[in-house]
Amino acid sequence: MLRGDSYREVFAKHSFRALWLGQALSHLGQSIVYVAVALYVYQLTGSAREVSLAVALQLLPWVVMGPLAGLLADRLERKGMLVAAYLVQGGLVALLPFTTTLGQVYVLVFLSSLLAPVTRLVWAVALPSITGQKLFVRGSSLDIIAYNSANVVGPILGGSLVGLVGARPVFLVVVGCFLMAAIVTLSGAIPGAASERQEQLGPRMIWSDLREGVRFLAGSPILRYLVLLNCISSLGWSAPSVAAIAYLTDTLGLGAREYGLLHGVLSLSIALGVYVLGRYSRVLPWQHLLLAGVVLAGLAYMSVLGRPGLIPMLGLWIISGLAWAAFWLIDEALWAQVTPDRVRGRVYSLADAVICLAETGMTLLGGWLVTIRGPVHAFFVIGATISLGAIVLSALARALSRSLSREGRKRLGAVTESICKEEP
Repeated sequence: MLRGDSYREVFAKHSFRALWLGQALSHLGQSIVYVAVALYVYQLTGSAREVSLAVALQLLPWVVMGPLAGLLADRLERKGMLVAAYLVQGGLVALLPFTTTLGQVYVLVFLSSLLAPVTRLVWAVALPSITGQKLFVRGSSLDIIAYNSANVVGPILGGSLVGLVGARPVFLVVVGCFLMAAIVTLSGAIPGAASERQEQLGPRMIWSDLREGVRFLAGSPILRYLVLLNCISSLGWSAPSVAAIAYLTDTLGLGAREYGLLHGVLSLSIALGVYVLGRYSRVLPWQHLLLAGVVLAGLAYMSVLGRPGLIPMLGLWIISGLAWAAFWLIDEALWAQVTPDRVRGRVYSLADAVICLAETGMTLLGGWLVTIRGPVHAFFVIGATISLGAIVLSALARALSRSLSREGRKRLGAVTESICKEEP
């Protein structure tokens, strides 16, 4: 089991603290934008379909930009990429208060979201080398905690401010978050592959690099399983947000503040769940937690069929948050354990592109379900689909159980170590 003070150990690293704080500020800005844009579009149109389109536009950049961002993260100076991405993202969000049409909002949301894969992928690629293998699970736990803590404050703050002053002034708060993220990131150091990969990028080199990432991703049974499980689970990440707006507004007669509170409670429960699970990750059954997280979240969504009020709804979101905490922590640990640093950017970005393409489709499907069947039945369909889908997929992937057995994990670590030794 990891030492009890290893959270302090990882925080003792100056580069981790600086870069972690930069990511936390970026997460805060993005969480406020996510809620503010969704509420702004719903206020303008009253349409769940339009909201699902706005959410999808924030996901689609992972498909468009993700593979290129991962390739660059394997070759360029990573801290410079992070700082530049924060500044450009802040500049684009600064234009949102001056929009006059829905189309302009969609364009700016899409363009600013193109930078999200860059910031997220560079940080994910760099984290294992910043923390080291021993402290990675703790560092990953703190990363997820920062993300969800930002999502506790962001939705509540964003929803409350939108209710008080409207969406336009709220976007300026987000600009400050990105500027501060860029400033604190400058004081950190990111180990990178740039000094080892000096070949000039060209179409042939790009194609060769991407092909290498595809081969590694396709050749790993565990990663193939994780990609498929994430694709199924993606219906439970974004579609409930669309359904929750309609449920709180139309069914319960509530508004933006309660929607922000719901998101905040979900994120708080994820952060607490990750913190506890991170302390005991070495003694917990990884493969069981991975599947149980998806199934439990699905059951929580299915329970909305009972038409709960706000307080029971918050309770269901706490349960789903704990479930997603188990899933995401184990998922991130497995990706880092299986993938060597030399190809990590490409493998992560290619997988994220596939998963986000699925998530985009699932978000649009969620908006369609809410429009056709109403939010209550949409929640039930979402929950049943991810629960049954995860169970069926895991039953078919019997090789996963062998790979994730105690002996299998030792062999996996040895294989990963040998690959890393072969890196130039």
